[in-house]
Amino acid sequence: MQSKGSSVRFTGLVIRSRISTLMLSMFATFASLYVAGRLWQDAENRVYLAKELDRITGLGTNKKLSGLEMELAAARQEGFVSKHLSEINRTPKSRPRVVVGVFTGFGRKSNRAIRKAWMGTGATLKKMEEEKGIIIRFVIGRSSNRGDSMDRSIDGENKQTNDIFILENHVEAPEEVPNKTKLFFAHAAEKWDADYYAKVNDDVYVNVDALTNVLTAHLDKPRVYIGCMKSGEVFSERGQKWYEPDWWKFGDGKTYFRHASGEMFVISHALAKFITINRSILRVYAYDDVSAGSWFIGLDVKHVDERKFCCSAWSSGALCSGV
Repeated sequence: MQSKGSSVRFTGLVIRSRISTLMLSMFATFASLYVAGRLWQDAENRVYLAKELDRITGLGTNKKLSGLEMELAAARQEGFVSKHLSEINRTPKSRPRVVVGVFTGFGRKSNRAIRKAWMGTGATLKKMEEEKGIIIRFVIGRSSNRGDSMDRSIDGENKQTNDIFILENHVEAPEEVPNKTKLFFAHAAEKWDADYYAKVNDDVYVNVDALTNVLTAHLDKPRVYIGCMKSGEVFSERGQKWYEPDWWKFGDGKTYFRHASGEMFVISHALAKFITINRSILRVYAYDDVSAGSWFIGLDVKHVDERKFCCSAWSSGALCSGV
């Protein structure tokens, strides 16, 4: 016959066993919910990161995205939503079509008279940005004697016109134009999220409507380099007008690879971002047009030889003219 003490101990064991089972069940449920939530959140994060990668670099990730978006759809049904959801689903703000950097320098104020010829000033410039998506700025660095009269003159001019993009960490000098070009694309891509970025000399007149039409036709190409493509002789003798210190790198034929003329050329958003990320290791040569061409020669880039970008003479259908 079972004693009273034994009965009490047995009842206690049963109760403790039921409590333990209940606690384990609750723990397993919460753990399942936590893991499921993290998995669905991870799916959403991967969608966000993949879309950002595709936006910045132009690399095709759409096939992978389709699978991830199926996971995300299931996550939404379960109610698991991360902080990135609003960013993914928001209506995207329209990008500017192109940022045009007009390269100028100290002592070239007379060339900046193109404000009245094609660039516009004040309300006209602002209207072009808002209605046509075309942002135009003069581009200049700083004096080697920072803060001198040349710097002060540019600062004063910019206070009046508000159309000068000053590269604060660049020293203005003729031999530094290749580095100036690299820094312009890098900083412009950081400041403006545009479809394209154009480099133009301040002695070139541009038909902005024709430029927009040409660029719109290439929106389907994520990595595109547009200009008046050329090649030419590499001059290896010191003292020659177009002397190239690194001439030996271009082989026995001493001919430059195909590249866009420096008077005016355009690169897409993805290429500008590439320059932004890699600016510290991108090599420059004696001239800005050759330097830019070298940055893209080993990439999967569409080179577009657009004869309308040949600015040597204004002709029917041309969009630029040298003066």
